[in-house]
Amino acid sequence: MVDLHCHILPGVDDGPRTVEEAVAMCRAAEHEGTRTLVATPHVNGDYPGVTAGVIHSGAAAVNRALRAAAVGVDVRTGAEVALSRVGELSDTDLDGLTLGGGRSVLLELPWTSAATGAMGALRAFARRGYRIVLAHPERSPMLQRDEALAAELVQAGVLCCLDVASLGDRADRRTRTIARRLLAGRLVHAIASDCHDPVRRPPHLVSVLERAGLTGRQIDYFTRQAPEAILAGDAVPPPPAVDEGPRRRWLHRRR
Repeated sequence: MVDLHCHILPGVDDGPRTVEEAVAMCRAAEHEGTRTLVATPHVNGDYPGVTAGVIHSGAAAVNRALRAAAVGVDVRTGAEVALSRVGELSDTDLDGLTLGGGRSVLLELPWTSAATGAMGALRAFARRGYRIVLAHPERSPMLQRDEALAAELVQAGVLCCLDVASLGDRADRRTRTIARRLLAGRLVHAIASDCHDPVRRPPHLVSVLERAGLTGRQIDYFTRQAPEAILAGDAVPPPPAVDEGPRRRWLHRRR
């Protein structure tokens, strides 16, 4: 499996504090069958020191520690780039922040429900030739307020990467509902852990997806097939159909 969105680099953002903690997270990911983790530290106003150089050197250090600890996963480079920062970054800057060194950028929408300025910024960024992968669209106030907007973005070529925790019991009802609707609408192309630590936000994927009722074929698409295509720069196959969950099926039987 490929974890396309994870905060695994120590001492860089709000992820692990030490290399030892990062190795423990990678070992937990390996236990679940994950073989590739894409380090995506925040590139936003809260972490101005996070640059491509910092990310690449951090990933190299973690990979060395993993080899020494005999942990069979590989950490590749990427970033979770805030839309508000994109205009400040040159193409050279962005090339060092892409997922796996390709042409896809994991983009975080602003934490506001106002879509006007953000849509203009998204269109301007799309014209620069990068493939946009939206981080946790189900948690975006903008997309929660206007659910049809996600379909418009996907139709325009944007890909969506769901947070696996949004399908679990700890997510609020609104987030779980939006996550399920995005899946049912075939608007999700990858599901990642967005892990930050070994306990509160761990690198669990398959166990959460199985509890959420996804089939093996669906899990393979969201955690291997589509993420591998994104990293390789290949065309991403259409997402499989996923229903909106047990509650919706129960209500349907009552009618």
